[in-house]
Amino acid sequence: MNVVEWLLSTWEWLKAWLGGNSMSLFDVCRIMAEWTTKFMIPVFEFQHGLFPPFSHPAGWIADWLATDGGLDTLAWFYAVNIAFMIGMTNLILVIHLERKIAARIQDRRGPMLSLRSLRELGEDLAGNSPSWKFKMNYSGIGILQNLADGIKAITKELIIPAKADKFLFTMGPIIFISSSVFLLALFPLSDRFAASAAPAGLMVIMAAFSIAPIGVLTSGWASNNKYSMIGGMRSAAQLMSYEIPLLLSMAGVFLLAGSFDPVVIVEKQQESTWLFGLPMWNIIPQFIGFIVFMICILAEVERVPFDLPEAEAELVEGWTTEYSGIRYMLFLAAEYIRGFAGAAVATILFLGGWAGPWPVPPEIWFLMKVYLIIIFWIFIRWTVPRIRTDQILELGWKKLLPLSLINILIVIFMVEIYPYFIEIVTLPEVF
Repeated sequence: MNVVEWLLSTWEWLKAWLGGNSMSLFDVCRIMAEWTTKFMIPVFEFQHGLFPPFSHPAGWIADWLATDGGLDTLAWFYAVNIAFMIGMTNLILVIHLERKIAARIQDRRGPMLSLRSLRELGEDLAGNSPSWKFKMNYSGIGILQNLADGIKAITKELIIPAKADKFLFTMGPIIFISSSVFLLALFPLSDRFAASAAPAGLMVIMAAFSIAPIGVLTSGWASNNKYSMIGGMRSAAQLMSYEIPLLLSMAGVFLLAGSFDPVVIVEKQQESTWLFGLPMWNIIPQFIGFIVFMICILAEVERVPFDLPEAEAELVEGWTTEYSGIRYMLFLAAEYIRGFAGAAVATILFLGGWAGPWPVPPEIWFLMKVYLIIIFWIFIRWTVPRIRTDQILELGWKKLLPLSLINILIVIFMVEIYPYFIEIVTLPEVF
């Protein structure tokens, strides 16, 4: 197969995909792996033949890629990278969306850097435009501003405080960032678009969520800064208050679906209907659980009003005070990744996942629901004040925990007691 034939076949597959083809992401990546190994295997064999005494691994890799195990491993590698790239693309869009919405709320334009603004800046620097236009008429959607800020952060100096624990100061960001990036490869965009198909997928996702506060506490303690330390301790206290209600609110959905698999949970929501044949997503029978989950997931991703570990008005920048350069930028990126993943989990659990009433690709439905949740969170950030530490502890233990237990009781009644009662009532009369 030459390049032209491959491009034509790819185009035909893409049209079939958008039309509802059931081919999974892994199947697509398997086809990609079979195609790329036609080029990779000869390269490794050539290297092995060129330096036989020193290139045994090259020959072994060539033989391994020709097996089903090698192709499956390569396909999984492709799937994870595709999921990661899609996640990072959405990360850039989420950051840009929040900056623009926040600017409009504050009656300003927000980021404006674009190709058009670069052209206008070039005209000003070249002296081809009136001086009164300088920095006043630059316009655009501002999507390039995120790229410019990233480049700026990379060029900043990396500073480690003299009295900080250098090992833990470095390990804290690694724990926080790696656990956040790991999330991008876990949640599916649809039943056909998933890098991972683990039966306990949602429990793995929540485990990855719970690792991040360890990195926050480690970074805060290792910085040897009182503000950073207070931020880390707040993160630990916050974790103890919201984690139990969060898992209990999810337990109600797991009991209804009878599975931890996100694909099964979405399918169960598609099967059940209520008024006028509309799908009965879990937000209807699990409304209490939905409210508890949305509050707890806001605390999990440290969004306003639960951003106590940072609290720039009180703690400078909280646990990130002593970090600079690309480390600080990665912290911010990881927080947005966690926010995007949290909205994705809420969509899968309560909003029907990728299901929708119109013939639109399921991935589009899924992203639309996720972005609606994110926009809702953005408005909360700029309209709701931050609460105190004692208030979030009281909220978690005295309000959210009882509500989550009540929700569990309702689910037990729906799953166990109500079907048994209906079965007794409908028993045939025996004379």
